[in-house]
Amino acid sequence: MIQNQAQPAVTEKLRAESQAIPLAGAVAAAVAASADPFEVEAGGTGLEISARAPLPNGIPNRARMKIFSPKAAHTLVFFYKKSLVPYSRDRYSYGGLDLRAPRVEPQEIAAWLDFLTSGFNPDKRPEKLRRAFPYEIPE
Repeated sequence: MIQNQAQPAVTEKLRAESQAIPLAGAVAAAVAASADPFEVEAGGTGLEISARAPLPNGIPNRARMKIFSPKAAHTLVFFYKKSLVPYSRDRYSYGGLDLRAPRVEPQEIAAWLDFLTSGFNPDKRPEKLRRAFPYEIPE
């Protein structure tokens, strides 16, 4: 479920990114259908989704996923956490996916969301995730 979907800026962001990046539409639909709570960042480049369910140890989940398309038929998916230091723009990458195909299987998207809700538990790591990812996370 998308907790902040009723906000006009989020609704517009989902519409715009789904039109611009086909994979973003599929991920947004999977997030909306999920029982786990997520939020969508209204600003910035690409579709940014953050997990909102607390982790099993009770601490807040800071895991984020960003879907960005630098050019047609090329989509990047980043998994990261933002720094807890006030005013810091640092982000800590947990890897990413470099996708050249226009579609991804629904079970792959489900694995991404499972990895996100787990707080990036290594046991939940998606199959094709690359730790050495030569791209910078866009703002």
